[in-house]
Amino acid sequence: MKKSIALVLMLMMAAFGAAPVFADADTNEGGQAQVKNVQVGSRNASTGWVEVMDNAHAEASKGRDAGEHVAGVVAGGAIGIRKGIHRIGGGIIDLATFWIPKKQPLVTPEKARLE
Repeated sequence: MKKSIALVLMLMMAAFGAAPVFADADTNEGGQAQVKNVQVGSRNASTGWVEVMDNAHAEASKGRDAGEHVAGVVAGGAIGIRKGIHRIGGGIIDLATFWIPKKQPLVTPEKARLE
């Protein structure tokens, strides 16, 4: 087990250490594009669950009485789950392909609303 963990760690270090070599030197200012992809990807992958609460609140606040608020929470929760899955999936893809320079992130806006 220890040998397999050591092997995986060595492969990851080799892959991450050689990754900036494949990027285009003209569009990559010292690896800044890779760093931004990792930052955006990790932020999106870790904060995708915020979309559920944010959309549930946004839909519930549109209602005028208790029944509409409850319906808004249910509908907003469903919308939030869909957006959360999209955000987490986009973050995972950004993390998996961080060495490829992108003009814009996969998910817009770049981060979930954490207020």
